[in-house]
Amino acid sequence: MCEREKELFLIDIIVAIEKIKKIASKFENSEDLKYDFLHWDSIIREFEIIGEAMRYSINFKLFENDKEKRAVVDFRNILTHKYFGIDPDEVLNIAKTKLEWLENLVINRILNIEKSKRNELLDYLIEENFYLPFVVEKLEKIKNESK
Repeated sequence: MCEREKELFLIDIIVAIEKIKKIASKFENSEDLKYDFLHWDSIIREFEIIGEAMRYSINFKLFENDKEKRAVVDFRNILTHKYFGIDPDEVLNIAKTKLEWLENLVINRILNIEKSKRNELLDYLIEENFYLPFVVEKLEKIKNESK
């Protein structure tokens, strides 16, 4: 894939959500997460990816620019530009309890992509993420859903 397909931004969001869920599941409290710099930095980076991918998805008209989707982009902007004021409790809370609606929204949009194109895109990202079995499993699950 030489030119990036706009629909790949949707799958980027799913991959980032899966990574966040995997990381967040290891932590009971935000202080432990915050002081584990590898996991903290990883989770912040994945939230940044989600926000940026949502921004592109809005720009490419894959989603409307409404309050919910804008909040995803705004959260990314806070993490990126106001990094000195990040509330670790809020980060872990969002990671553990507030990503399901976004995941469902994005999966529904992915399932509305024409099936052969959807499968091509999913195959591409399955190959790109071969070393992350939990991500591959999620992408395979989406691929096997039909609409």
